[in-house]
Amino acid sequence: MADGAPPEEDFNAIPIADRLAHKNWKARVHAYEALVKTFQTTASDSDPAFKPYINHPDTLKKIALDANAVAQEKGLECLVALVKFAGENAARTREAVMPALVEKCFGSSRAGTKAQALELSLQYVEVENGAAGVVDSILPGLGAKQPKTVAGCVAAIKEIVKQVSFPCALA
Repeated sequence: MADGAPPEEDFNAIPIADRLAHKNWKARVHAYEALVKTFQTTASDSDPAFKPYINHPDTLKKIALDANAVAQEKGLECLVALVKFAGENAARTREAVMPALVEKCFGSSRAGTKAQALELSLQYVEVENGAAGVVDSILPGLGAKQPKTVAGCVAAIKEIVKQVSFPCALA
């Protein structure tokens, strides 16, 4: 302790479910990173690793609404991995997650958060094999009081339309 800083807490001993709800944002980031690794190493889109999250979309909504900006960005990265690797099974989580993206992510001042929110939206378009549901979830954001939220929603819809119009761009 030559520099006077307290030692970093080891979050590995805490179960992921507890880390997701932890008051320390670093614990939540640690959980999000662990989940990304777990999702990336799943054998199939029906892997049991997805079940606790797909069956509890409110947990996913809380991840998207994380109060800490750094944790929120990592959380969105985690959600992108979930939807990407869980495939069509993750489509039913869209109704809980997309309003959170509209509320707090598309208008974020952090470019990484906006990029992850857009990527998550595009993943939902892909797993739903269509953009109608995702666009319907974004449309209420066009009436938001914050201009940056409206602008973020417009940009997201524009990118979705571009991807749907030119599906070869996804390859």
